[in-house]
Amino acid sequence: MGIKTRNFANNILSGGTIDGTDFLSGTLPSSNITNDSAASVTSIPSISNVVSSVAGDPPSPTLGDIWYNSSTNALKFQGLTAAAWATGGNLGTGRRLLAGCGTQTAGLAFGGYSTTHLNAVEEYGGTSWTAGGALPAPTYEWSGNGTQTAALGAGGIPVASDTSVEYNGSSWSAGGTMNTARRQTGSFGTQTAGVLVGGNTPTRADVEEYNGSSWTSVTSMTNGRQQISGIGLESAGLAICGSSPPLPTAGVTTEEYNGTSWTAGGNTNTSTSNLGSGGTQTAGLKFGGYSTLQATEEYDGSIWSNSTNLSVGRQELSGAGTQAAGIAFGGNPGSPPFNATEEYTTSSNVVKTFTTD
Repeated sequence: MGIKTRNFANNILSGGTIDGTDFLSGTLPSSNITNDSAASVTSIPSISNVVSSVAGDPPSPTLGDIWYNSSTNALKFQGLTAAAWATGGNLGTGRRLLAGCGTQTAGLAFGGYSTTHLNAVEEYGGTSWTAGGALPAPTYEWSGNGTQTAALGAGGIPVASDTSVEYNGSSWSAGGTMNTARRQTGSFGTQTAGVLVGGNTPTRADVEEYNGSSWTSVTSMTNGRQQISGIGLESAGLAICGSSPPLPTAGVTTEEYNGTSWTAGGNTNTSTSNLGSGGTQTAGLKFGGYSTLQATEEYDGSIWSNSTNLSVGRQELSGAGTQAAGIAFGGNPGSPPFNATEEYTTSSNVVKTFTTD
């Protein structure tokens, strides 16, 4: 009888769906063969309910959903807006090797190095930086955590330091003395529940926790690192990248902290140190740093994914905020130290309209 051809109509089910169980391969039942002709498709039935008609937009569409908005007479779909960095307000004083914390709309930059080490503090309101209360002493190559009105800074130089300082939104006061003097540290948590990780003189794996008045040595990281970054909380933190001997080798190592012990996290896609970061252990953000000056990545608790690059690559910067709304400021793209700020917005689902463009 020759080649048998499927009649397309036999695979259209009620509601407009297509039955593919005997359509793509296998033996065609005789009931599905209309004749012996190679041109057996004579008609295609009407298809309904493939695109839903909605008086408005669905309340919770899924990425890829398509519908007809009968109120606006528009064909719409749930699409994706790409992640992006946008220009923010410049720091009053360009600097590198600074500490930072807070959010995209309430950030804090403190200390750092310009032509000399600084005690200058600046607060970010979402569009511009204004002067905050000055540090008790100039400090750089250190780290900070907390919020704009309850911040903690620890370690640093001009000499490897064992001091910490606390900010209340207007002025600084002395905090507890660390067990080990160090610089080029990472930190995460809050002013009263903070964690300091890594550092150098020499490269360190040891970790200390802060309770608002004193520091306690706790379980060390598996890998000693300096020029490291940290994000998250005391009970759910993340130590990201950094360098270890032989220097200036940058790494891809991520370790997760549960308040008691450390476990391996997913490796970053790009090796880096002296980087910026923000977010949490399950929604992390890293950007910039040594040798990968523009690279940005997001963490979901197990895997790092590449995202949109910084507009201007830089190392020795600081960062704050969340994965959804991060902020990068300061750093060293060359000379002199940088005063530029960039604001990050992660990708998001958004309702879009089909057009003829």
